[in-house]
Amino acid sequence: MKSVKSIVLFILFIAAVLCSLVFGAQRLSFFELFSDGDSFSKIIFYELRLPRTILVCIAGGLLAGSGAAFQGFFRNPLADPGIMGLSGGSTLGAVIACAIFSSTAGIFLNIGALCGALSAGFLVTVLAFKRKGASVTVTLLLCGTALASLYSAFISIILAADSQHLHSMYVWMLGSFSGRGWNEVKIILLPAFVGAVLLLICTRQLDLLTGGEGSALSLGVEVSRLRFFVLIAGSLSTSAAVCAGGTIGFVGLVAPHIVRRVFGEKSRTVMGYSMITGGILLLVSDTLCRVIIAPAEIPVGTVTALIGVPFFISLLLRRRKNAYS
Repeated sequence: MKSVKSIVLFILFIAAVLCSLVFGAQRLSFFELFSDGDSFSKIIFYELRLPRTILVCIAGGLLAGSGAAFQGFFRNPLADPGIMGLSGGSTLGAVIACAIFSSTAGIFLNIGALCGALSAGFLVTVLAFKRKGASVTVTLLLCGTALASLYSAFISIILAADSQHLHSMYVWMLGSFSGRGWNEVKIILLPAFVGAVLLLICTRQLDLLTGGEGSALSLGVEVSRLRFFVLIAGSLSTSAAVCAGGTIGFVGLVAPHIVRRVFGEKSRTVMGYSMITGGILLLVSDTLCRVIIAPAEIPVGTVTALIGVPFFISLLLRRRKNAYS
């Protein structure tokens, strides 16, 4: 039965990739793509659609993988890169780079996003480690939420002072793959690969942690080192995702929950399938963004928010109901 579900998921992923490549402001024909000679469709395919689809797949997979790792480690179904403050930190780094170098594209913005996520991960870890014992996990989540609000305040101040790039940065902050291409693929490839490998390596110890920190310690898991490992992996992955398409929420929250319901709770399974599911969710969202009001485009973060917010509220209500039952 599990193999059938895996095949269905794989088919959905292939279908989402094909739709992403074909549909948009200009609908592409596979007949033209495989015909001899150069054509307008080939230029769109190789220079725009293909790198964009790769970026969307990577970003969706990394956000979902980070969410699966955070939810597994903190044993909290609401944990994701946004709540940890990593997305906000990465966005702040990108906005600062934009203000300094007066550009909303290029390597400086991507490096700024990477530095912002790593700094946010480092800061939230240092603050959380001021507390000892089991409260570290709760402290870390609360610090992440508070810091995310602080980053938003700084972003608002910077954008208010730099009205020249206000609109373009605003669209980018809502999440958008518009104008992204092979340069962005090259820039994020290394941090994305390292982040994904680290996330997959964490899965065995995350499985041992499901019985609680005391049980994990008795099985030889060094919880503090695992916490540091998860944060580094999550920071790298989130920064690469933000570099790819700006601030995109709720993919890291929704995808792991779908996978747990379909494939079970084992971390190794949840991590791998969450990355594929995250890719599907973001591919579908990005394709919708390009076709709903074509030839104009809406930010992809708005579509993921429309999907994620009801899901988030349903999680909160379910947890509250369980708490009283």
